[in-house]
Amino acid sequence: MSRIFWIAAFLAFFVATQSTPLFAQCDLCGAGNSCWMCEPSSACDSLGACDSQRGDCDACGCASCKSCLGGEHLLGDWGGLRSRLAQRGVVTDIRATQFYQGVSSGGNNERFRYGGKVDYNFAFLGEPLGLNKGFTLLMHAETRFGQDSILDAVGLAPSNANMLMPTLENETAITGFQVLQALNEDWAVTFGKINVLDLFNTIFPQTGRGIDRFMNASSFFPLTVATTVPLSFNGAGVLKMNEGRIQGGLLVLDSNNIPTTSGLSQLFDNGANIAGLWRFFTNFGGQPGSHLFLGTYGTGTFNSLDPNGWAFVPGEGLVAPNATGSWSATYFLEQQLWADHCDADRNIGLFSQWGLADKETSPYQWCMNISLDAMGLVRGRPQDRMGAAYFYSGLSSDLKTLAAPLIPLDDVQGAELYYNAAITPWCYLTTDLQIVEPANERNDTATVLGMRLSIDL
Repeated sequence: MSRIFWIAAFLAFFVATQSTPLFAQCDLCGAGNSCWMCEPSSACDSLGACDSQRGDCDACGCASCKSCLGGEHLLGDWGGLRSRLAQRGVVTDIRATQFYQGVSSGGNNERFRYGGKVDYNFAFLGEPLGLNKGFTLLMHAETRFGQDSILDAVGLAPSNANMLMPTLENETAITGFQVLQALNEDWAVTFGKINVLDLFNTIFPQTGRGIDRFMNASSFFPLTVATTVPLSFNGAGVLKMNEGRIQGGLLVLDSNNIPTTSGLSQLFDNGANIAGLWRFFTNFGGQPGSHLFLGTYGTGTFNSLDPNGWAFVPGEGLVAPNATGSWSATYFLEQQLWADHCDADRNIGLFSQWGLADKETSPYQWCMNISLDAMGLVRGRPQDRMGAAYFYSGLSSDLKTLAAPLIPLDDVQGAELYYNAAITPWCYLTTDLQIVEPANERNDTATVLGMRLSIDL
């Protein structure tokens, strides 16, 4: 199976480095080639896009090359239906993603698997629909099919974040049904069923939800919040906005994970969780960035990892004790390092997270990650993305002691590299490499190889 991966990886590398998509052939126009999507006066730099050194932005015809091959969707405008829906306040975004991923060496199981997801995102806008101005309803449904390699690799460092939802079983579910109401330009209220990966991607779009950029959840998501913030939850809160971006907020949420149910029958049956965040925007060296602080606290009862409380009860087996309350604290850093001032989409960014959590209730006592993500650096391929990340997850000392008689555990650390090649404006092919040191000390270092094909329908 690994041979199939390497053949596919070679083809992706060949496409990325030896070919230029029609929508990015601007640098060929200046050489006298006939490219009907480009302007003859196109002046592109050595990276294959507008000349950022000379600053001759007006002379570049690069932007006009991005609209060929049916626009941004495989099925185009659905015969005009997509545009008509948007005019009436219904914005659609449907993406099909296929994965071929596996463990070539080490880990729990050396095997390659095929699976995928279809994400259906709908935004219902209040004013065009005749409702309140500033009203938005966000609905996210997901269909999962096939298999994944999450448990084959390193279970405490999920190798495929997108395949975590709705569950590890194949099914279709509405994982997000969130209402937003803007009170003014600075404040909004929200409530409903919230998909945490969607919310996180709204705050930090560069994370990509495991579809566009890094695949391993440890590379971009703070795993220390897993105990107090479910993947899908009912909640409500207030948000502080800054020029359309979330700057701060306070959410009260249910502790139950409800990706496949409404969760209303069990609402707050285990207390309430609270999440508060605040973000400081910066402009360092003329490049935008931010520092965000997030704190969470759960008031309910959680399974305790303290080995002193576990007991064997005849007729019931091993019984886990309960602990009241759980918490986490996380710091997020983002900083743009470089951007082409003719085309801000061509950039290099730094992203990092540092988190702490309650060692008695969370399997992760602390975690960190740091990544570099770039877009448009390969000559003639302005829509391609690439990135490198390192992560370290310090497991709870209570969990290590509890598991020691059966499985010796150590901290998890790893690195990930990816290259996301734009085949067309609506089709992206990603090659992904992960090297992860597993928690189980008896397992060898896992080498995880993956291919990801995403198509915007």
